This record gives sequence, C-alpha cells and structure tokens, in this order.
Amino acid sequence: MNSAVSRFPLLPRVARPALLASIATLLAATTLTGCGLFGKNWDVKLEVTGTGQADIGYNFSGETGQRKATGESLPWTVSQNVGFGFNGVTVLRAQPGTACRVYVDGKLRESQDKPDAQGIVSCSVNLQDE
Repeated sequence: MNSAVSRFPLLPRVARPALLASIATLLAATTLTGCGLFGKNWDVKLEVTGTGQADIGYNFSGETGQRKATGESLPWTVSQNVGFGFNGVTVLRAQPGTACRVYVDGKLRESQDKPDAQGIVSCSVNLQDE
C-alpha cells in the first residue's frame, strides 16, 4: 500500500490529546496577548464631535472587522481597554465642523477636524508594545 496515509501515519492515540492541548494553549496565548492580557494595554477612547447625525465605523485593537453605528447623533464616544494594534474611527456623511479624535490613556493621539470632499473624516492610532 503506497498511499499518503501509509507514508504519513496519524499520530498515536496517546499523543493526540497532548497535541490538541498544545494547539489550544498557543491559540489562547495569541488571542489573549492581542487583547493586552499578557502585554501592555491601553485605555482607548474614540470620539466624534459635531452636530447632526453621521454614520460611524470604528474598530479597536484585536478586532477583525469594523463595527458600524448608523445614524448616530453627535457628539459620540466609545471606549475600550485594548492591547497592541490598530484603533480607528471613520465618519461618513460628516457635516462641516465634524471632527474625530483618538485618546490613549487620556492623552490626545490623533485628531482630524475637516471632512474631505466626500464628507469623510477619519482618525487612527497604531499601538505597539513599547
């Protein structure tokens, strides 16, 4: 018998639980480190000021997709404790005078106060382990 199965036999039944436990530990450590549980962490606040309403997209470190807040009344804020990675906010349908800001541990790190020609204003901060 000359199949791939015979050339690469499965791990012995005894070794499988140890391998699965190792993989689970590695995945948990990777996930938790991205959330700042094993490394440095920061308090991040995303803020949008202005008048009227806007569609807001935002994300915090460790998230794989962007959250959406549609038709939000301004001013608007959201905060989260995060680990290393990208944090950002984008405002669509921003009226003149709309601004975004990103605060890290209470200090202003990024600010944009002028929407572009399409009515978009965006702020982001990349946090790295220091």
